[in-house]
Parts: sequence; C-alpha cells; structure tokens
Amino acid sequence: MIGAATLGTAVALTMVVVVTGCAVTTPLARPVAPTRTQQVSLIDQFDILWQRFDEVYPSFQYKGVDWAQQRERYRARAESALSQDALVTVLLNMLAPLQDRHVWLVDPRGQIVSTYKGMLLLNFDEQRWRAAMMTHDIVPDDDLTVGTIDGFAYLQMGSWPSPGASELLDTALLAHRNAPGLILDLRRNAGGNDVIALGFAGRFTRQSFPASYVEIRTDPRVSEIEMPLARMLSPKGEFQYTRPVVVITGRGSLSATETFVAAMRTLKQVTVIGDTTGGASGNPATYELGNGWKFTVPRWLAYGPDLEPIEGRGLAPGIAIPWRPADYPADRDPLIDAALDILFEQTGAIRTVVPSAPNDR
Repeated sequence: MIGAATLGTAVALTMVVVVTGCAVTTPLARPVAPTRTQQVSLIDQFDILWQRFDEVYPSFQYKGVDWAQQRERYRARAESALSQDALVTVLLNMLAPLQDRHVWLVDPRGQIVSTYKGMLLLNFDEQRWRAAMMTHDIVPDDDLTVGTIDGFAYLQMGSWPSPGASELLDTALLAHRNAPGLILDLRRNAGGNDVIALGFAGRFTRQSFPASYVEIRTDPRVSEIEMPLARMLSPKGEFQYTRPVVVITGRGSLSATETFVAAMRTLKQVTVIGDTTGGASGNPATYELGNGWKFTVPRWLAYGPDLEPIEGRGLAPGIAIPWRPADYPADRDPLIDAALDILFEQTGAIRTVVPSAPNDR
C-alpha cells in the first residue's frame, strides 16, 4: 500500500482496468480528445464523454449504474439530436442516475450545468451568523473568519482555496495557540483544495495515521498499488493544537471538507456537532468536450478511516443538533452556542457571561 505522497501519481495513471464498476465487453474505438474550441460533431461529443467516464469513473458499481447499458439507451438519442442543447439534454439524462455532485458540464460562457443538485438541509443562516459575529466583535468574512468568543478561538472557513491559504490558516491558528478551546465552523464549506484541508488537519495531531482511503481505477501494468489507497495524515508545523476542538458540520460541508472531517473526528480532543456532511467527495478532473464545452469526471471513491464510504452518505456528527433558529434571538447562532457549551464543560473554564435562554415557543 502506498501513501499520500504518491497519490497524485497513482491517480494520474491511465485508467483501463475496472477496480469498481462495470466493464464494457465489446471494445470501442477511443474518440480523439478535442481542443477547447475545436468543432466536434454531436455524436462524437457523446462518445468522448461516455468513453472518459468508462475509463475514469470509479463508482458505477457503488452507485448501481450499468454504464454500458446507459450507452445503449442514450446513444441513439444522441444520434437524433439536432442541436447542442438537445445533446446536452441527452447527456444530463444519461448522467443523472449517478447522483454525483461532482459531475457537471461547463458551457462556453463558463457557466456550470449541474447533473445532480441533491437535497441540502442547511443548518446555517447567513444573516443570523453575521449578526452573531458582530455581537462578539468579530468581522465576518466569507472565506476565513477569525476571532475569539467567550475566551475560545473561532475559525470559520468558507472553502479550502489555493495553496497560499494554508499560510493564512497556520497564522490564524498560531495567533490562538494558547486558547483553551477552538471552534471550527465548516457548515458552508463546500470544499476546494483537498491537500490544503488534509494539511491543516495535521496541525491537530502528534501521530501519523491513515486519515482516509480512496479507490481509483488503475493501469493493469501497475501492480504494487493496493486498493483502497491510504492517505496518511502526519503532524504539521512547529506545534500541534491538542486542546479541545469542536467542529461544526452540516449538509453544506462537502468534498475536501469531508476529507478534513473524516480525519478530525478520529482525534480524541475533537467533538463534531451539527448535521451529517453532504456526502460528495470525488476529486473531479475537467476534460474538453469540444465546441467550447467541458465536463467533469470524479476520479476516486473516498472512504473514512473506518473504511465506510463517504459518497452519497456523508459523515455523521458525534452530537447531532437539530437546527431550530426560530427558538433563538436573531443575533445568536444555536450551533455556536452549543459549541461553547461543550468547550466550557470540557475545559472547566468559568463562564463570565451566561447567554439568555432560548425564546419560549
């Protein structure tokens, strides 16, 4: 089994043999990949997309989708399509059974055309959260909000962006290294750079361990890769924060955030509260479809340290807390209040300001 250091190389290998999913019994001629602006016939676009999924997508068996059967069902419709819009409709219908948030098309204007939106039961209210931040003299920021609430550090991350963001996260943590407890608010973090997320998790452990596993489709000539592939988490930085941490999650916590949560919830000083994460962790790549269009294909099926799949299921919190904001004043966030209650109990800190009780309803 190889570790995270070689993961990029492993994922980049030409994917021919099916590790998971169905195989095509009749060999098909591989369509030539188009350039961004190249004019491609509609039926060739269909074949390009179908073939790329057949080579790369790891979750056909897990999703219960017979991909060869989808080709038989929809290729005739693609041959009958008289316009790009008509073909896009065929492609969306063919991809819909995958129910995968990481599968989408991109039109020539750069607009995303989703194949599956799913159901989001969000436990986050923008206006309420901003009001709560101002109450605690914290300037809210969509990307990274940092401050102190009742003596505890608070970090709200809206995404895991470019590699330079890791320095911002490290700086924020360093500034609060002496805080008795920490709240990490990830309710609306829909993902981003998976490496940044996993690297930041390394700031909270002093031991190395498998943080997650992924299953990919590999070239048959590569025999030393054992599936599922372990992704190791190791201590990072000049210090590790090992005091109590409360992570707030919800259905809006997706993708790279789920990689982070999967690792964090195994640490003894971490308590995860809120709602189950969204269940979308596929590491998509973007490919040219021709005629100015693009499409994405997820490249792995992710598992938590317990080897339970994340896709379509999400990660349950250690403490599930129903979202009932109407029970609270408009300038309070119920989940932040719950996180503070946990930190006060775990640290034994003295509470100088006792919040008022929720509204009677």
